[in-house]
Amino acid sequence: MAFATWRVFYNVYLEENNFSGIQIGVINALIQATIFFIVPVWGIIADRKGIRPTMRVALFFTGIMILGLGNVLNFWWLIAYISVLFLFHHPLGPLIDALAVQFSDTNHESNYGNLRLWGSFGWAVASIIGGYLFLQLGLKLIFPIASLLFLVTIIFLRIPERSPTKLYKPHFERIKFMEIVNNRALMIFLIILFLYGIACSPVNAYMNLYFSELGADNSQIGIAYTIQALSELPFFIIGNQLLKRFGSRLVIIISMMIMVVRLFIYAFVPSIPVALGACALQGITLSFLLVGVVDYIHSQLPRSRHATAQSLLWVLYFGLGHTLGNLFIGILKDMNGMVGVMFSFALLTCAILLITSVDFAIQFNKYKR
Repeated sequence: MAFATWRVFYNVYLEENNFSGIQIGVINALIQATIFFIVPVWGIIADRKGIRPTMRVALFFTGIMILGLGNVLNFWWLIAYISVLFLFHHPLGPLIDALAVQFSDTNHESNYGNLRLWGSFGWAVASIIGGYLFLQLGLKLIFPIASLLFLVTIIFLRIPERSPTKLYKPHFERIKFMEIVNNRALMIFLIILFLYGIACSPVNAYMNLYFSELGADNSQIGIAYTIQALSELPFFIIGNQLLKRFGSRLVIIISMMIMVVRLFIYAFVPSIPVALGACALQGITLSFLLVGVVDYIHSQLPRSRHATAQSLLWVLYFGLGHTLGNLFIGILKDMNGMVGVMFSFALLTCAILLITSVDFAIQFNKYKR
Protein backbone atom coordinates (compact mmCIF):
# COMPACT_ATOMS: atom_id res chain seq x y z
CA MET A 1 0.00 0.00 0.00
CA ALA A 2 2.88 2.37 0.77
CA PHE A 3 4.49 1.70 -2.60
CA ALA A 4 1.24 2.23 -4.52
CA THR A 5 0.12 5.34 -2.64
CA TRP A 6 2.86 7.48 -4.13
CA ARG A 7 4.08 5.61 -7.25
CA VAL A 8 0.66 5.34 -8.89
CA PHE A 9 0.16 9.11 -8.80
CA TYR A 10 3.67 10.61 -8.77
CA ASN A 11 4.00 11.14 -12.54
CA VAL A 12 0.66 12.97 -12.52
CA TYR A 13 1.85 15.09 -9.58
CA LEU A 14 4.98 16.06 -11.54
CA GLU A 15 2.92 16.92 -14.61
CA GLU A 16 0.58 19.06 -12.51
CA ASN A 17 3.65 20.95 -11.30
CA ASN A 18 4.76 21.75 -14.86
CA PHE A 19 7.50 19.15 -15.34
CA SER A 20 8.00 18.38 -19.03
CA GLY A 21 7.82 14.90 -20.54
CA ILE A 22 11.60 14.65 -20.90
CA GLN A 23 12.10 15.74 -17.28
CA ILE A 24 9.63 13.10 -16.06
CA GLY A 25 11.38 10.57 -18.29
CA VAL A 26 14.80 11.40 -16.83
CA ILE A 27 13.44 11.12 -13.26
CA ASN A 28 11.87 7.71 -13.96
CA ALA A 29 14.99 6.55 -15.79
CA LEU A 30 17.10 7.51 -12.77
CA ILE A 31 14.75 5.58 -10.50
CA GLN A 32 15.09 2.45 -12.65
CA ALA A 33 18.82 2.80 -13.30
CA THR A 34 19.72 2.79 -9.63
CA ILE A 35 18.10 -0.63 -9.09
CA PHE A 36 21.08 -2.70 -10.17
CA PHE A 37 23.63 -0.53 -8.33
CA ILE A 38 21.86 -0.34 -4.97
CA VAL A 39 20.02 -3.64 -4.43
CA PRO A 40 23.12 -5.92 -4.38
CA VAL A 41 24.81 -3.70 -1.78
CA TRP A 42 21.81 -3.95 0.55
CA GLY A 43 21.70 -7.68 -0.09
CA ILE A 44 25.22 -7.98 1.33
CA ILE A 45 24.23 -5.87 4.35
CA ALA A 46 21.13 -8.04 4.94
CA ASP A 47 23.24 -11.20 4.68
CA ARG A 48 25.44 -9.91 7.49
CA LYS A 49 22.95 -8.07 9.72
CA GLY A 50 19.70 -9.96 9.03
CA ILE A 51 16.59 -9.06 7.03
CA ARG A 52 14.51 -7.41 9.75
CA PRO A 53 17.17 -5.02 11.13
CA THR A 54 18.11 -4.03 7.57
CA MET A 55 14.49 -3.43 6.61
CA ARG A 56 13.85 -1.31 9.70
CA VAL A 57 16.65 1.05 8.68
CA ALA A 58 15.51 1.20 5.04
CA LEU A 59 11.84 1.71 6.00
CA PHE A 60 12.65 4.46 8.51
CA PHE A 61 14.71 6.57 6.10
CA THR A 62 12.32 5.90 3.20
CA GLY A 63 9.37 7.04 5.32
CA ILE A 64 11.14 10.21 6.40
CA MET A 65 12.35 11.13 2.91
CA ILE A 66 9.03 10.36 1.18
CA LEU A 67 7.46 12.91 3.52
CA GLY A 68 9.66 15.64 2.06
CA LEU A 69 9.54 14.53 -1.57
CA GLY A 70 6.45 16.59 -2.44
CA ASN A 71 8.25 19.81 -1.52
CA VAL A 72 11.14 19.24 -3.96
CA LEU A 73 9.92 20.78 -7.23
CA ASN A 74 13.17 22.03 -8.77
CA PHE A 75 14.31 19.51 -11.39
CA TRP A 76 17.99 19.43 -10.43
CA TRP A 77 17.31 19.35 -6.70
CA LEU A 78 14.82 16.54 -7.33
CA ILE A 79 17.47 14.51 -9.17
CA ALA A 80 19.75 14.79 -6.14
CA TYR A 81 16.93 14.07 -3.66
CA ILE A 82 15.70 10.97 -5.52
CA SER A 83 19.27 9.64 -5.78
CA VAL A 84 19.43 9.60 -1.96
CA LEU A 85 15.82 8.46 -1.42
CA PHE A 86 16.23 5.37 -3.56
CA LEU A 87 19.32 4.29 -1.67
CA PHE A 88 16.78 3.23 0.97
CA HIS A 89 13.63 2.65 -1.13
CA HIS A 90 14.94 0.16 -3.72
CA PRO A 91 15.97 -2.68 -1.37
CA LEU A 92 12.52 -2.85 0.25
CA GLY A 93 10.94 -4.99 -2.49
CA PRO A 94 13.64 -7.71 -2.55
CA LEU A 95 13.88 -7.70 1.25
CA ILE A 96 10.11 -8.10 1.65
CA ASP A 97 10.30 -11.03 -0.78
CA ALA A 98 13.06 -12.52 1.35
CA LEU A 99 10.99 -12.02 4.48
CA ALA A 100 8.05 -13.83 2.85
CA VAL A 101 10.28 -16.75 1.92
CA GLN A 102 11.61 -16.88 5.49
CA PHE A 103 8.08 -16.90 6.88
CA SER A 104 6.91 -19.69 4.56
CA ASP A 105 10.07 -21.67 5.31
CA THR A 106 9.34 -21.65 9.04
CA ASN A 107 5.52 -21.81 8.81
CA HIS A 108 4.65 -24.64 6.46
CA GLU A 109 0.94 -23.84 6.28
CA SER A 110 1.94 -20.76 4.25
CA ASN A 111 3.83 -20.44 0.98
CA TYR A 112 5.48 -17.58 -0.89
CA GLY A 113 2.82 -17.44 -3.61
CA ASN A 114 -0.01 -16.96 -1.13
CA LEU A 115 1.89 -14.22 0.67
CA ARG A 116 2.80 -12.50 -2.62
CA LEU A 117 -0.89 -12.12 -3.47
CA TRP A 118 -1.35 -9.88 -0.41
CA GLY A 119 1.16 -7.45 -1.90
CA SER A 120 -0.88 -7.18 -5.10
CA PHE A 121 -4.05 -6.84 -3.03
CA GLY A 122 -2.49 -4.02 -0.99
CA TRP A 123 -1.47 -2.26 -4.20
CA ALA A 124 -5.04 -2.55 -5.53
CA VAL A 125 -6.65 -1.26 -2.32
CA ALA A 126 -4.30 1.73 -2.06
CA SER A 127 -4.81 2.60 -5.73
CA ILE A 128 -8.60 2.72 -5.65
CA ILE A 129 -8.98 4.36 -2.22
CA GLY A 130 -6.19 6.81 -2.99
CA GLY A 131 -7.74 7.73 -6.32
CA TYR A 132 -11.00 8.87 -4.72
CA LEU A 133 -9.26 10.47 -1.73
CA PHE A 134 -6.76 12.47 -3.78
CA LEU A 135 -9.49 13.58 -6.17
CA GLN A 136 -11.09 15.43 -3.27
CA LEU A 137 -8.05 16.54 -1.28
CA GLY A 138 -5.25 16.92 -3.86
CA LEU A 139 -2.20 14.87 -4.80
CA LYS A 140 0.09 16.51 -2.24
CA LEU A 141 -1.49 14.12 0.26
CA ILE A 142 0.22 11.10 -1.30
CA PHE A 143 3.48 11.87 0.47
CA PRO A 144 2.39 12.00 4.14
CA ILE A 145 0.12 8.95 3.67
CA ALA A 146 2.88 6.91 2.00
CA SER A 147 5.30 8.04 4.70
CA LEU A 148 2.90 6.93 7.44
CA LEU A 149 2.38 3.53 5.80
CA PHE A 150 6.13 2.92 5.47
CA LEU A 151 6.72 3.84 9.12
CA VAL A 152 3.75 1.81 10.42
CA THR A 153 5.18 -1.23 8.60
CA ILE A 154 8.12 -1.16 11.01
CA ILE A 155 5.74 -1.95 13.89
CA PHE A 156 4.51 -5.13 12.20
CA LEU A 157 7.95 -6.18 11.02
CA ARG A 158 8.45 -9.33 13.04
CA ILE A 159 8.53 -13.10 12.55
CA PRO A 160 6.63 -15.43 14.94
CA GLU A 161 9.00 -17.12 17.36
CA ARG A 162 7.92 -20.70 16.64
CA SER A 163 11.05 -21.46 14.62
CA PRO A 164 13.52 -18.69 15.39
CA THR A 165 16.65 -20.67 14.59
CA LYS A 166 16.09 -21.20 10.86
CA LEU A 167 16.33 -17.88 9.05
CA TYR A 168 16.36 -17.16 5.33
CA LYS A 169 18.81 -14.58 4.01
CA PRO A 170 18.38 -12.90 0.62
CA HIS A 171 20.93 -14.10 -1.92
CA PHE A 172 22.11 -11.67 -4.59
CA GLU A 173 24.40 -13.72 -6.77
CA ARG A 174 27.12 -12.19 -8.92
CA ILE A 175 26.71 -12.88 -12.62
CA LYS A 176 29.77 -14.17 -14.47
CA PHE A 177 29.88 -12.48 -17.87
CA MET A 178 31.64 -15.30 -19.69
CA GLU A 179 29.08 -17.79 -18.38
CA ILE A 180 26.47 -15.86 -20.37
CA VAL A 181 28.57 -15.14 -23.49
CA ASN A 182 29.45 -18.80 -23.92
CA ASN A 183 25.75 -19.75 -23.95
CA ARG A 184 24.53 -18.51 -27.35
CA ALA A 185 20.83 -19.25 -26.75
CA LEU A 186 20.89 -17.46 -23.40
CA MET A 187 22.82 -14.50 -24.81
CA ILE A 188 20.28 -13.97 -27.62
CA PHE A 189 17.37 -14.25 -25.19
CA LEU A 190 18.90 -11.71 -22.80
CA ILE A 191 19.26 -9.22 -25.65
CA ILE A 192 15.58 -9.84 -26.44
CA LEU A 193 14.70 -9.37 -22.76
CA PHE A 194 16.58 -6.06 -22.65
CA LEU A 195 14.78 -4.78 -25.78
CA TYR A 196 11.46 -5.99 -24.41
CA GLY A 197 12.16 -4.08 -21.18
CA ILE A 198 12.29 -0.94 -23.32
CA ALA A 199 9.08 -1.90 -25.16
CA CYS A 200 7.05 -2.52 -21.99
CA SER A 201 7.99 0.77 -20.31
CA PRO A 202 4.76 2.63 -21.24
CA VAL A 203 2.42 0.19 -19.48
CA ASN A 204 4.72 -0.39 -16.52
CA ALA A 205 5.49 3.24 -15.67
CA TYR A 206 3.34 5.66 -17.65
CA MET A 207 -0.26 4.48 -17.55
CA ASN A 208 -1.03 7.32 -15.14
CA LEU A 209 0.05 9.95 -17.69
CA TYR A 210 -1.78 8.11 -20.50
CA PHE A 211 -5.06 8.25 -18.57
CA SER A 212 -4.37 11.85 -17.58
CA GLU A 213 -3.99 12.74 -21.28
CA LEU A 214 -7.39 11.13 -21.98
CA GLY A 215 -8.95 13.40 -19.36
CA ALA A 216 -9.21 10.86 -16.54
CA ASP A 217 -9.35 12.13 -12.96
CA ASN A 218 -7.37 10.67 -10.06
CA SER A 219 -10.14 8.24 -9.11
CA GLN A 220 -10.14 6.76 -12.63
CA ILE A 221 -6.36 6.48 -12.57
CA GLY A 222 -6.66 4.65 -9.25
CA ILE A 223 -9.25 2.29 -10.74
CA ALA A 224 -6.92 1.56 -13.68
CA TYR A 225 -4.10 0.49 -11.36
CA THR A 226 -6.50 -1.51 -9.22
CA ILE A 227 -7.67 -3.45 -12.29
CA GLN A 228 -4.07 -4.13 -13.27
CA ALA A 229 -3.10 -5.37 -9.80
CA LEU A 230 -6.15 -7.61 -9.34
CA SER A 231 -5.79 -9.10 -12.84
CA GLU A 232 -2.34 -10.43 -11.92
CA LEU A 233 -3.68 -12.71 -9.18
CA PRO A 234 -5.33 -15.49 -11.23
CA PHE A 235 -2.85 -15.35 -14.10
CA PHE A 236 0.15 -16.22 -11.94
CA ILE A 237 -1.65 -19.51 -11.26
CA ILE A 238 -2.79 -19.97 -14.88
CA GLY A 239 0.70 -19.13 -16.15
CA ASN A 240 2.23 -21.82 -13.96
CA GLN A 241 -0.25 -24.39 -15.29
CA LEU A 242 0.52 -23.47 -18.91
CA LEU A 243 4.22 -23.58 -18.13
CA LYS A 244 3.98 -27.16 -16.89
CA ARG A 245 2.01 -28.26 -19.93
CA PHE A 246 3.54 -26.29 -22.84
CA GLY A 247 6.86 -24.90 -21.62
CA SER A 248 8.25 -21.42 -21.07
CA ARG A 249 8.63 -20.42 -24.73
CA LEU A 250 4.90 -20.54 -25.45
CA VAL A 251 4.07 -18.67 -22.24
CA ILE A 252 6.51 -15.89 -23.21
CA ILE A 253 5.12 -15.66 -26.76
CA ILE A 254 1.54 -15.42 -25.46
CA SER A 255 2.61 -12.62 -23.13
CA MET A 256 4.23 -10.68 -25.98
CA MET A 257 1.27 -11.18 -28.32
CA ILE A 258 -1.16 -9.82 -25.75
CA MET A 259 1.18 -6.88 -25.11
CA VAL A 260 1.04 -6.01 -28.82
CA VAL A 261 -2.76 -6.13 -28.72
CA ARG A 262 -2.83 -4.05 -25.56
CA LEU A 263 -0.56 -1.31 -26.93
CA PHE A 264 -2.51 -1.07 -30.20
CA ILE A 265 -5.75 -0.72 -28.21
CA TYR A 266 -4.25 2.19 -26.29
CA ALA A 267 -3.00 3.76 -29.54
CA PHE A 268 -6.07 3.34 -31.77
CA VAL A 269 -8.94 3.47 -29.27
CA PRO A 270 -7.93 6.27 -26.85
CA SER A 271 -11.05 6.04 -24.71
CA ILE A 272 -11.12 5.84 -20.91
CA PRO A 273 -13.63 2.91 -20.71
CA VAL A 274 -11.78 0.92 -23.38
CA ALA A 275 -8.41 1.65 -21.76
CA LEU A 276 -9.73 0.50 -18.39
CA GLY A 277 -10.83 -2.77 -19.99
CA ALA A 278 -7.41 -3.21 -21.58
CA CYS A 279 -5.81 -2.83 -18.14
CA ALA A 280 -7.23 -6.27 -17.31
CA LEU A 281 -4.70 -7.69 -19.80
CA GLN A 282 -1.94 -6.82 -17.31
CA GLY A 283 -2.49 -10.22 -15.74
CA ILE A 284 -1.31 -11.91 -18.95
CA THR A 285 1.33 -9.41 -20.09
CA LEU A 286 3.16 -9.29 -16.75
CA SER A 287 2.36 -12.55 -14.91
CA PHE A 288 2.98 -14.78 -17.93
CA LEU A 289 6.18 -12.91 -18.72
CA LEU A 290 7.65 -13.27 -15.22
CA VAL A 291 6.71 -16.95 -14.98
CA GLY A 292 8.08 -17.74 -18.45
CA VAL A 293 11.28 -15.71 -18.27
CA VAL A 294 12.46 -17.09 -14.93
CA ASP A 295 11.76 -20.67 -16.05
CA TYR A 296 13.52 -20.16 -19.41
CA ILE A 297 16.66 -18.70 -17.82
CA HIS A 298 16.61 -21.53 -15.27
CA SER A 299 16.63 -24.02 -18.15
CA GLN A 300 19.74 -22.39 -19.62
CA LEU A 301 21.77 -22.41 -16.41
CA PRO A 302 23.08 -25.12 -14.07
CA ARG A 303 20.92 -25.81 -11.03
CA SER A 304 23.50 -24.13 -8.79
CA ARG A 305 22.99 -20.85 -10.65
CA HIS A 306 19.20 -20.55 -10.33
CA ALA A 307 19.42 -17.40 -8.24
CA THR A 308 20.97 -15.73 -11.28
CA ALA A 309 17.63 -15.83 -13.12
CA GLN A 310 16.06 -13.23 -10.86
CA SER A 311 19.23 -11.12 -11.03
CA LEU A 312 19.22 -11.11 -14.84
CA LEU A 313 15.52 -10.28 -14.96
CA TRP A 314 15.93 -7.29 -12.63
CA VAL A 315 19.09 -5.97 -14.30
CA LEU A 316 18.09 -6.28 -17.96
CA TYR A 317 14.29 -5.93 -17.97
CA PHE A 318 13.46 -3.69 -15.01
CA GLY A 319 16.86 -2.01 -14.85
CA LEU A 320 18.54 -1.27 -18.19
CA GLY A 321 15.46 -1.83 -20.37
CA HIS A 322 13.09 0.37 -18.39
CA THR A 323 15.80 3.02 -17.94
CA LEU A 324 16.19 3.55 -21.68
CA GLY A 325 12.46 3.13 -22.24
CA ASN A 326 11.68 5.92 -19.77
CA LEU A 327 14.11 8.26 -21.52
CA PHE A 328 12.60 7.52 -24.95
CA ILE A 329 9.06 7.96 -23.60
CA GLY A 330 9.95 11.33 -22.11
CA ILE A 331 11.19 12.57 -25.49
CA LEU A 332 8.30 11.10 -27.51
CA LYS A 333 5.66 12.35 -25.05
CA ASP A 334 6.68 15.96 -25.64
CA MET A 335 6.54 15.36 -29.41
CA ASN A 336 3.47 13.13 -29.92
CA GLY A 337 1.72 12.73 -26.55
CA MET A 338 1.10 9.44 -24.76
CA VAL A 339 -1.21 8.10 -27.47
CA GLY A 340 1.63 8.53 -29.97
CA VAL A 341 4.00 6.85 -27.51
CA MET A 342 1.71 3.82 -27.34
CA PHE A 343 1.69 3.50 -31.14
CA SER A 344 5.49 3.76 -31.43
CA PHE A 345 6.04 1.16 -28.74
CA ALA A 346 3.40 -1.13 -30.25
CA LEU A 347 5.48 -1.25 -33.43
CA LEU A 348 8.62 -1.93 -31.41
CA THR A 349 6.87 -4.76 -29.54
CA CYS A 350 5.73 -6.27 -32.85
CA ALA A 351 9.33 -6.37 -34.05
CA ILE A 352 10.53 -7.98 -30.80
CA LEU A 353 7.72 -10.55 -30.97
CA LEU A 354 8.82 -11.49 -34.51
CA ILE A 355 12.48 -11.80 -33.48
CA THR A 356 11.57 -13.90 -30.44
CA SER A 357 9.31 -16.21 -32.47
CA VAL A 358 12.05 -16.83 -35.05
CA ASP A 359 14.64 -17.48 -32.32
CA PHE A 360 12.38 -19.92 -30.47
CA ALA A 361 11.47 -21.69 -33.73
CA ILE A 362 15.15 -22.17 -34.57
CA GLN A 363 15.79 -23.53 -31.07
CA PHE A 364 12.82 -25.90 -31.35
CA ASN A 365 13.92 -27.27 -34.75
CA LYS A 366 17.49 -27.67 -33.49
CA TYR A 367 16.21 -29.57 -30.45
CA LYS A 368 14.11 -31.89 -32.68
CA ARG A 369 17.14 -32.76 -34.76
